Amino acid sequence: MATAVNRAIARIPHLDTFLAEHPRALAGWGRKPSGWRAVKLAKVLRRSYVILEDGFLRSVARDAPSLSLLVDDIGCYYDASAPSRMELAIASGATRDESERARALIAQWRGSGLSKYNHAPDFQGDLPARYVLLADQVYGDQSVPCGLADVEAFAAMLDAALTDWPGHKVLVKVHPDVLTHQKRSWLPKGALDHPRVQVIADGCHPVRLIREADAVYAVTSLIGFEALVHGREVHCFGMPFYAGWGLTQDRLPAPHRRRAHGQDRARIEDMVHAAFVVVPRYAHPVTGRPWDAASAIAHAAQERATMLDGLLADTREPALV
Repeated sequence: MATAVNRAIARIPHLDTFLAEHPRALAGWGRKPSGWRAVKLAKVLRRSYVILEDGFLRSVARDAPSLSLLVDDIGCYYDASAPSRMELAIASGATRDESERARALIAQWRGSGLSKYNHAPDFQGDLPARYVLLADQVYGDQSVPCGLADVEAFAAMLDAALTDWPGHKVLVKVHPDVLTHQKRSWLPKGALDHPRVQVIADGCHPVRLIREADAVYAVTSLIGFEALVHGREVHCFGMPFYAGWGLTQDRLPAPHRRRAHGQDRARIEDMVHAAFVVVPRYAHPVTGRPWDAASAIAHAAQERATMLDGLLADTREPALV
């Protein structure tokens, strides 16, 4: 059985399912202290380690058990300074059969309307006729420095969005943790005081905003990856795992490792296969049995539809008797 290096990891529901392929590994979390502890202890004890992170389909209810975990026995997917299982899988590419499976997952994901978290309703207001979407992030998010970016990258991203699209509104999506967990944003309020900037700060689900945007701007936000899956044009101002492969317009040079099949450009099928099949592991939230990506997506889509139906019912006026 794998060994969690702290109690929080040990309490993850169905951890044995997620780590079934790594029975003797030491398990830590991301680039947090527990992740580094797992790496250091593994060297001392001559054991393997795995770095865990929430999968890109995490849950429907905010605090529900994780439907998926990223299990990386090389590095951490958002750390662009070093190799990772995600990076290696994208570079290796998908076979013909794997590409067909990836295309099916892309279609399923687009149709499902899912995101990483799925507890929030869709944006209900009117959207501008023409806009680009800009993804803010929680201040202190480790994916920002690990993605070779800093606070200046966020300012540059906003300036570029306004300059590149002079006839468009710039919608700034604030991270939901800023609203629900009293976190700070990377973008200061003063930077958003522009007549063409509209802040989306209601904690809404991002999918409608992504689908209707003419382009999406991100530093390292997962919204950039979701936008690629939805076929949007994506501009990156950091180096997240999905940048540097020729699928995004990048402000930073790509690490030399990011070469797909010896080419400068990966395919979206390569990336989706890596991000939804190779690196994550899925577990049924009740039984804990192993799942595949398609089953987890179908389950989450049905659960979200049921949740939204309930929210709609709560807003209806009571029938007259």
